[in-house]
Amino acid sequence: MADITLIPCRYNVSPFEDALGESEGSLQLAIVNGQLKWPAGPNPPYPDELRQFVIWMLQPQPAMRPHIGDVVLHVDKLIAKYLS
Repeated sequence: MADITLIPCRYNVSPFEDALGESEGSLQLAIVNGQLKWPAGPNPPYPDELRQFVIWMLQPQPAMRPHIGDVVLHVDKLIAKYLS
């Protein structure tokens, strides 16, 4: 649940609620189906690697989601890349 909560903290909008507005569906259905929409703009305020990382963690099928050890390793790599 933390990964779903961090997105609205960063962008002030839930990517599921934004997708919901376009599909006229329920919020629960958008979450279960992994339907999310990212903030638009000419220069996205986040790197594509971060977007791919979040999508990886929010896979609708639990078996496709990373294990916590994989998440920690990936976060360490992202931190090292962007702090150097």
